[in-house]
Amino acid sequence: MSEIKSKLLVVSDIHLGSLDSEIDLFTQFLRDIIKGEFGNELQVLILLGDFIDLCTDLPETLLKREKVQEIFTLLLEIKKKMNLIYVLGNHEIPITGDYDKKFNRRKEKFLAKFRNSNFNDLFNEEIFCQYVILKKWNNNDMLLMYTSRDQIENNPINKVKIEGLDLDEDYRCFMLHGYQCDSEIYRFFVGQIWKSLISNNKFEVKETYDYFWNEVIKNGRKIKPITFENMKYELAKLKNVSLEFLETLFSELSILEFNLIKANMRIMKKWQRASKSDYYFDEIKAFFEDKDYNFSKINHIIYGHSHHSGMAYGNINNQRVEIINDGAWQHVQPSYVEILSKGKLNLRSFSNILKS
Repeated sequence: MSEIKSKLLVVSDIHLGSLDSEIDLFTQFLRDIIKGEFGNELQVLILLGDFIDLCTDLPETLLKREKVQEIFTLLLEIKKKMNLIYVLGNHEIPITGDYDKKFNRRKEKFLAKFRNSNFNDLFNEEIFCQYVILKKWNNNDMLLMYTSRDQIENNPINKVKIEGLDLDEDYRCFMLHGYQCDSEIYRFFVGQIWKSLISNNKFEVKETYDYFWNEVIKNGRKIKPITFENMKYELAKLKNVSLEFLETLFSELSILEFNLIKANMRIMKKWQRASKSDYYFDEIKAFFEDKDYNFSKINHIIYGHSHHSGMAYGNINNQRVEIINDGAWQHVQPSYVEILSKGKLNLRSFSNILKS
């Protein structure tokens, strides 16, 4: 781990409940936080969206998984030692329509799914938001939390003071999950798919989406040749269960539903191709240059969503802005952002520095 003292850590896109989530590595990451591997000046852990994947799992089954219970238990321990901030992502709440106006209602629906569990303290509404800004506020270094762009910069829903950060007066780091930077056409079409999956209570529908997204699309395979029988055979091997057991699980999924999911996956594949960094710079620029909101002072941006980790600089609102994609803990080398004194940002893999 770094000898330089981290003040804040930011992680995105863990996707608990989904195939190929690096759940064991993330468990070790949390244990390292508790053991003090990131130093004794660490004050905040920010989960920057898609921590839980409700497109691929149901809350009631997710909460029964031993590895998920272990992660939640570790987070409860971390929450006693430092601040925990949770930014909701597109696999946790719907993001169609006016996502700012609907955010609070959608947040409440998300929280209600977990409130009557053994982990109630992790689902306190005060730690959940849509946007976070790190800046100087009333002569203190503060994390300011917001549920809509209308509140920025003067009406945060919650504030967290950071000790020893020593930010410049003009420093502003804006954090968001990143679905807000999808183009309107992609957010409409792909957002409808995410929304329908989040609300769907059929385990087999979520399993089918999980398979196509994580085993077919992410591995560069063609969607069209996959049959219902192919999927069940492969899932039986992946999950180390009998084919007969898989047949029972999928007994209520019709061929029509299966083929409809396949059709939707073609849209998802097109979104994946469009979500790389060049595309996202144009969309990020459009988001932060929206004339209805004043983002002219933002000079650092951290987001996730597209799973393409990286650091770059771009010209937004006629100034040089540092842009970091926090990456993901799925299909790629897990990564995180550490925020150091003066607001310096480092993008790291779980074990090695990528760039600083």
